[in-house]
Amino acid sequence: MIDTQTKKKNNKGIKTLIILVALILLLLISGLLVVNHFLGKINRVTDNSIISAEDEFFDTDYDDGSLEKLDPNSIIWGGDAYQGSDEHLINILLVGQDRRPGEGRQRSDTMILCSFNPETNELSMISFLRDLYVQIPGYSDNRMNAAYVFGGFPLLKATLYQNFGVTVDGCFEVDFNGFKRIIDIVGGVDIYLTAAEAKIVGDGAKEGMCHLDGDHALVYARIRKIDSDFQRTSRQRKVLTAIFNNVKNCSVSELLDLVNEILPILTTDMSNGQIMSLAVKYAPAVAGLKIETHSVPSSGNYKDAMIRGMAVKVPDLYLNKKKIFEEYLPM
Repeated sequence: MIDTQTKKKNNKGIKTLIILVALILLLLISGLLVVNHFLGKINRVTDNSIISAEDEFFDTDYDDGSLEKLDPNSIIWGGDAYQGSDEHLINILLVGQDRRPGEGRQRSDTMILCSFNPETNELSMISFLRDLYVQIPGYSDNRMNAAYVFGGFPLLKATLYQNFGVTVDGCFEVDFNGFKRIIDIVGGVDIYLTAAEAKIVGDGAKEGMCHLDGDHALVYARIRKIDSDFQRTSRQRKVLTAIFNNVKNCSVSELLDLVNEILPILTTDMSNGQIMSLAVKYAPAVAGLKIETHSVPSSGNYKDAMIRGMAVKVPDLYLNKKKIFEEYLPM
């Protein structure tokens, strides 16, 4: 038989447990409210317009006669011969578009796949060149950057999967003005400039390590005329790596301040729940992340050609998929 004193102790213990559970729940709810407050600042996709196949178009280039002209019907893709799996990877696509104030969705000037392997703590940044000539589901074959203007994130993700077998978990988009603001928010970036790059960046920039603000970082990331789109996308990945190096050792309060400023600049197709899930699982690994960078098409596995009046790069899909899954993705 339990005496009165024992009952009082048990009741006291139960009350204490209830209070502790209530406090834990309160902290969790408060934390979720804070996180949702931050994530509520990010822009969601509002332009869900689709350009019909009947209204598709091709941005043509000046033909100087240096490129072989190919009949679109002569292209044999053959990418299905190689099968790879990226199920254990987290694949986020970063999209940069050349959009001016007041304009709607434009072509994707930049497409960088950030592929993270949580088991090895490795990240691969893979640029897909905008002049890649690819299959666009539901449309004629076209430049890869046309997929974004025709059908936004969904069509761009479907295009990546059909041609290269890559599954994209979510997308983040920023325009040029947003890119500049992000660079300024993180305090600028340190980039090694060649003499030719420094001349284009201007404002006294010289060969060697330079600290670039948003305006100059954008000029640097868009340089193409001194070399090619391969080097242009390499510059973009260098800027992203520099941003990462700036923020990876920030304190929690510093990171919150940065997030508070940067999120309103971004647009995503991911839900708050999806972003929170990824952040909780993988944010602690960021400081020790190992980064590699690549570009598609891979060297020697494409052909420069003029198709439908466009100067494009026709990839060997089999060899590029093989390269992506066997060397580029952080398997």
